[in-house]
Amino acid sequence: IAGQDLSRFSLAHMERFAHHWGAPIPHPSNLMRGGKPGLEGGDSDGPIELLPYEKRWAADADTAFPGKLQCLPHESPTVLVVSNFIHTKGEEKVNASGNWHTDIEYEPVPIYLSMFLVHNVPVARNASGGNWLEAPEDSNDMPLNGETAFADTAAAFAALPADEQAELERVQLRRRLNEGDEGWLAPLVRIDPRSGIKSLHSPLWNSRPNSRPDVEVDGMTMEESKSFLGRLEAHVLQPQFRYKHVHRPGDVTIWNNFMTLHCSPAMKMNISSIDDARLLYRLSCKGKPALSLPRLDDPEWLDANIDDGYSTPQEIIDC
Repeated sequence: IAGQDLSRFSLAHMERFAHHWGAPIPHPSNLMRGGKPGLEGGDSDGPIELLPYEKRWAADADTAFPGKLQCLPHESPTVLVVSNFIHTKGEEKVNASGNWHTDIEYEPVPIYLSMFLVHNVPVARNASGGNWLEAPEDSNDMPLNGETAFADTAAAFAALPADEQAELERVQLRRRLNEGDEGWLAPLVRIDPRSGIKSLHSPLWNSRPNSRPDVEVDGMTMEESKSFLGRLEAHVLQPQFRYKHVHRPGDVTIWNNFMTLHCSPAMKMNISSIDDARLLYRLSCKGKPALSLPRLDDPEWLDANIDDGYSTPQEIIDC
């Protein structure tokens, strides 16, 4: 949804808008779990502590270009600040692309939908071919100008023979928050709650190295699981299922996590020029869409599936 006026469209408006798609969740980077940062796991059953703004990544981002580029005002733990100038230290370097993944797919009720609000994108084009970055030899056609790469897992599923689709619909994956957890079984093929379209839900063996445990296919060893999911991953990441999305300031970009994988681009880090700055805000939702607000989510469902039982304050719903 292009062209929001960032002097008028706030992150409170974004969170309110997200309520039509699902219940907004606090992002793991904005909380502590069992005394550890949420992205590092922490005790799976440990207490949740939502971090105040000054202890989040956003506060770091605000120090990079004082008076020139600051995060839009917000306090909500649902907002993830995505930028290439957090923890800016040392010499400028180029980080490789991120890992293909689906947002927070490892919980019993996974993320249904995510969205970006785009604040700033790199405008420097100093590399060959008029790009922001030089293409590394092993780039595998990944974005070079700050775009986000997507893969369509619904189209990839639809392209398989009918008998293979039927077999995959019976496959269950054991997902875990931490090593040692019993975890839970989740379907490999999910059905979108509104459209009824079937898709491969995060068909990856290890999308988060050193962060979340590898995925185990029910009835297979870990090596068998790796081989089985590796073949599916290669199928999904074929060029005909891939798309590079160009971000522009003021865009709200929405994607269905049941039907996609995505990957962050290679990026300049430790930047010194605002011409290289990339700043977006991400917000994710669980549960069913809602045409009218306020949402009528069951409080027990919120407590069971949303960290800290978070519920958007009424002043945001009324904004």
